[in-house]
Amino acid sequence: MSNQDLKYLYNTAQLATTLNIGRSTVNKYTRSLEEAGYEYLKDGYGHRSYAEHDIIALRALVELLARGVDYGSAIKDIVARYKPNSRSESLDLTATPGSSHHVAIADAMLTAKIDELMYVVTQLNGKINDIVDQRVRNEVAAATAGISGQVNEVLNEVRTAQERTEQQLSELGSRIEQHGKRKKFLGLF
Repeated sequence: MSNQDLKYLYNTAQLATTLNIGRSTVNKYTRSLEEAGYEYLKDGYGHRSYAEHDIIALRALVELLARGVDYGSAIKDIVARYKPNSRSESLDLTATPGSSHHVAIADAMLTAKIDELMYVVTQLNGKINDIVDQRVRNEVAAATAGISGQVNEVLNEVRTAQERTEQQLSELGSRIEQHGKRKKFLGLF
């Protein structure tokens, strides 16, 4: 197994295909992440190369944006969670003469494992958010049902009060009408 098998780098077009987004969108996201402190591997011409870790970070950004998180907040969150200085390239390894090949393999293996773990954490975070979202929806539905019941009770009370008022007005009208008839009758004598 060679070092290349352990750590594959992607270009912008491959990353766009992998994430199912446009190349211009990849460039926009990566520029925003860089401006916020995220670092990418670059070749001698300044072109970015993307490792598995970067794909996981960008996939998490796409998922946050799909859930409606504000663009600036999503960028800050991704940089905080996936900042390159937390990656395995920053580990101090002690090399002995002739061990650079082993160090490179160990570094690539660590990077691959960390990237796998970061992907799993991202997936779990998504599931946790889904569970929380569902719980909130359930609580809102329960509160809405409770409020609806209270509104129906108030409406029934209002209807009952209206019926009583109409009945009292009808009785009062009848009494006024009878009172007027009595005056006419007594006026005859």
